[in-house]
Amino acid sequence: MNKTIIININGIVFHIEEDAYEVLKTYMTEVKRHFAYSPDSEEIVTDIENRLAEMFTERLAADHKQVIVLQDVKEVIEQMGSVSDFEPQDEESAYAQESRTKKKLFRDVDDRIIGGVCAGVGHYFDIEPRWVRLFMLLMFLFGGSGLVLYIILWIVMPKAVTRADKMAMKGEPINLQGFKKTFDEEVEGVRQGFTRAHQEASPLIDRLGNILGTLFRIGIKVIGAFIIFICAIALFGLVVGISAFLGAWNLGDLHQFPFNIVNPEYKSALSFSAFVLVFIPLVALISFAVRVIFNRRMIDKSIAFGMLILWLVGLFVGIFYGSKVARQFSDEATFSQTTEIKSAPVYYLKLNSARFLSKEDSLIYDIDRQKFYGKVIINGNRDNNELPRNFTFRIETSDDDKPVLIQEFSSKGSDFETALKYAQATSYHFVQQDSILQFDKRVHLSKNAPWRDQAVRLTLRLPKNTRLIIDENLNQYLEDYNLRNCQPEDSPYETPSEWIMTDQGMKCKNDTLYRKNLNHQ
Repeated sequence: MNKTIIININGIVFHIEEDAYEVLKTYMTEVKRHFAYSPDSEEIVTDIENRLAEMFTERLAADHKQVIVLQDVKEVIEQMGSVSDFEPQDEESAYAQESRTKKKLFRDVDDRIIGGVCAGVGHYFDIEPRWVRLFMLLMFLFGGSGLVLYIILWIVMPKAVTRADKMAMKGEPINLQGFKKTFDEEVEGVRQGFTRAHQEASPLIDRLGNILGTLFRIGIKVIGAFIIFICAIALFGLVVGISAFLGAWNLGDLHQFPFNIVNPEYKSALSFSAFVLVFIPLVALISFAVRVIFNRRMIDKSIAFGMLILWLVGLFVGIFYGSKVARQFSDEATFSQTTEIKSAPVYYLKLNSARFLSKEDSLIYDIDRQKFYGKVIINGNRDNNELPRNFTFRIETSDDDKPVLIQEFSSKGSDFETALKYAQATSYHFVQQDSILQFDKRVHLSKNAPWRDQAVRLTLRLPKNTRLIIDENLNQYLEDYNLRNCQPEDSPYETPSEWIMTDQGMKCKNDTLYRKNLNHQ
């Protein structure tokens, strides 16, 4: 009584005698070793195992038995062929000598237009698939029977999935040599397909590359032209701006902020520095763009080296004189003056919208001095751009019954004396008309005076119980108070608010409204 072993061949369980198992194991080891270096050895071995499982199943069913014996293994191996059959000189002749197996009807999904029926029928009857397709088409056109026949064959014919199915479909021997030959033919077909695809794609890729290259070159030239255009505009603006800064034209705005930061004696040096630092990079950009567009060098190496030296000199000059201007803000001085104002039970505080005229204003507005003498401009918008905001305002309780206005002027300079001189040279316009107090928006510098952060801080001291009606326009200058807190909700921005002086300072007349607004914040 022989010992049996349970094995699994590609998902199918078999009972096999021990001696038969050893022979089968040795055979599969030789097969795996032989195909180990093939590009797709795992797929070949799997197909061989599928074929072995089919053959063992057929033999067990034919003999009505359940165990594979040694004789079954030997006969199956004889049909499949051994590894020793793969001798180089005898491979083709040995394959030719093999009797072709009986063909089976399968659908060829590798050569299909719809379902592979016509290609499968062509393989079975050794007819070109195109003639079968033509026959089916004629049957469809004359009576429509071709469609019915095609559908029936599609349902009946199985699909050739495995390599063994494809070999049986073509009548090729299903053995080791057949698997090997079929696999080699598939690899060669894939290789030829890649070769044809490469040969067909190469002209297309070359043409696409040429088109993209042309578009890229056109894009670069358009960008270069745009750079030249922008740099040319910038150069023109630079020349005009430097000329105006140096006084080539009588422009009153150049005496205002920020141009009046620079000392008059430094203007030439800083103008040279600014011109060189901007002009040379712009010229270099134009030169680079010209070279990209026309493939021509506009500036040779010696000129480029000289421009670099000149740019470094301009940078040094700018740093040197820029630091000198910065030192003009190193010290600060302050002085104050007190002005008594007329007593009144109620004061109306407003922002003065009038602008006092200067010589530069007369030139800008083309004003006839004889006809405009003693008048002012109302709501002069140009005043808003002259200087940074340099006016702050405080309201305090007076120690006595005399209302006064304290004006505290401050300025910066290279030392205390210079800063004090600049502070004393500033002026501020304050106007009282009965109970109306009008405050200007900022201090005013003397003619051609440089800007050194001149500022004024006003302190209005009023007796207790004095009533104040303050325009909303003063809110942005007022310290310690928010006038909106003393205004009705949703009131217009320009609505004035009413306050009363107390020992602790101003107090909203409508205290309930004030508390309500504070709670909403």
